Amino acid sequence: MIKPVGFVLLMLCLAHGFTLQAATPSLAAPNPAPHPKFAQLPDHTVVDLGPLKLEVPEGEGQGSGAGVTDYSGMTYDLHNHRVLMFGGGHATTFSDTIYVFDFKTLQWSSLYKPTPARFYKPENMEKAFWKSGGEGPYPRPAARHTYDLLLVPEHRKEFLVLMNGCGPSSVAPGIGYFGGGGGAYDFATGKWEPFENAFGGYGAVAEYDPISKKVIGQAGQGVFMLDLETRKSVKILDNIIDKHKVTAYSGTLVYYPPDQCMYGIGDKKEPWKLELNRQNFAQSKITKLTVTGEQPKPSECAFAYDPKSKLIGGGIMGGKFYTFDPAQNVWAAHAMQGDKCTDMTFHCLVYNPVDNVYLFIGTDPQNQYGKRTYAYRFKK
Repeated sequence: MIKPVGFVLLMLCLAHGFTLQAATPSLAAPNPAPHPKFAQLPDHTVVDLGPLKLEVPEGEGQGSGAGVTDYSGMTYDLHNHRVLMFGGGHATTFSDTIYVFDFKTLQWSSLYKPTPARFYKPENMEKAFWKSGGEGPYPRPAARHTYDLLLVPEHRKEFLVLMNGCGPSSVAPGIGYFGGGGGAYDFATGKWEPFENAFGGYGAVAEYDPISKKVIGQAGQGVFMLDLETRKSVKILDNIIDKHKVTAYSGTLVYYPPDQCMYGIGDKKEPWKLELNRQNFAQSKITKLTVTGEQPKPSECAFAYDPKSKLIGGGIMGGKFYTFDPAQNVWAAHAMQGDKCTDMTFHCLVYNPVDNVYLFIGTDPQNQYGKRTYAYRFKK
């Protein structure tokens, strides 16, 4: 017999599950099993998971969906074993839904309906958020280039979009450059919380620090710390370009567990190290690194930490997968075997620890305007 308290909890769980089933792909179990497709994937091999087909906002052209990836990225949701992507804006689509890649089905879907184009009006926008627009949660962040500014914290079940705003697009007449703030999407309530964010500008980067449970970011001359409890950010270091000749502009900031430091890799692929002083963030230390090996060519490509190899990997270009070893300050290039893919797309790469594969969006060899989803297994 179910006790009254247990019955209430059961009903809440069932209600919660019904909401998720109606609006999202099926969520993985707390300890998800590896996908059979990846079980026998050889080392250094790419597998093509199919063309990138995304839901397009009502009223936009059908070809605009792939524009979500322009200057944008995606992040791994460790709470639900899935990938979350948010992007677009500027000269491409204004789609504002959260796109989800489910590792159980290996398919993309939308978390909720994107705002129809008829709602793209200045009077409907407040601090980079749409106030209304049909189905789904409102207010919600308008589309924007997200770079390396998407996060799912380990200690909070939420999805963070830390880019402040974006610019005009032919699909949104009357909308010029706009700013205002970032937002947090709560997995439990399915609602967005707008909040001011000081560092989420063009080309900025951010990374979660599991020790302090803060978000560390870099933009322009500054390094910032965002407190997720108060939603306030502060600049902890300044003049880093002038003083240290470093930047992670249009690149990646990666947390490296072996030494508990952050590593910035900008579009020029010149790594630098950030040693955080978690008792006094203002006393954190930056070191520009002298590196060896085959360095990737300049590009806007993402990187992620692989705990199996203890390397930072990504930056896929010219059919090569690149790794950076912070322990030795060495770059290495690895020829990719299997299905053909020459280049990845902007910041769209994550590491999947359950299946030990990198998931990324890359070029379509058969269609110069198309994109496809790929998985790649690396071994040191």
